[in-house]
Amino acid sequence: MKKILFSDIDGTLVNGDQPISSKDQEAIKKLREKGHYFSFCTGRNIQETKIITPYFEYDYLVLNNGAMIVDQQDQVLYRKQIKNEIAKEILNESMQKYPYLNYTFFDGKQTYGFINEKTCKLTNEGYQEIEGDFLDILNNTTEDIDIVCAFHPEEKLDEIKEIQQQINQKYTGIHATLNVVYLDITVDCTKGTGLQKLCSLFKEDVTSYCIGDSFNDLDMFEKANHAYTFNRVEKEIKEKTKNQVDYVYEVIDAMLEGE
Repeated sequence: MKKILFSDIDGTLVNGDQPISSKDQEAIKKLREKGHYFSFCTGRNIQETKIITPYFEYDYLVLNNGAMIVDQQDQVLYRKQIKNEIAKEILNESMQKYPYLNYTFFDGKQTYGFINEKTCKLTNEGYQEIEGDFLDILNNTTEDIDIVCAFHPEEKLDEIKEIQQQINQKYTGIHATLNVVYLDITVDCTKGTGLQKLCSLFKEDVTSYCIGDSFNDLDMFEKANHAYTFNRVEKEIKEKTKNQVDYVYEVIDAMLEGE
């Protein structure tokens, strides 16, 4: 039976957009050479993910915490977006109450940010300051929004958790997920539903494996046939999996044992 590995990105395969281990890169290549599949499963949007994909071979991208799936050719296999007016309402209200936080949104083509109280857009070199007002750019956007993100410049969580609670109480069909220090806001999807959706698209049975290091990976742990996390993570995350490793390549070694 074919196997597929769903892997988180940040803190799992890369730190600061750089690969953690060349052994991970080699193992992913070997996994695919053996006829199995590799998919990223991330809270990042496609623009953010494309910054690191040149370092790795892959078959699929599960993006926006499960709200979008694309293949190698960037063909969209699945996509759910936040309605334009709801995304605007969430950001306008959050920024009015917490103007000192950082915010981003992705409109399907470009990621815009309000970073350290400056209006920015994402480039291959990171966020670059641009002319204009962040909320004006948002409010002039007519397209639906793929993902909204909020985070504290000093990586504190109190305000982030308040926004999370407010969103999850107020909106039906919107999901606010804590991703380390980031709050990812999408339609009612998770990495776990993204995993299930991609597996359902195969015309053959596949055995799913996953690995991640954060709270937005917990649903993925529940949905995969075999879930892994790291020895270094918090107890609350570690206790949700039977298997712990130090590197992603160890998961692939286990997947390929006997082949």
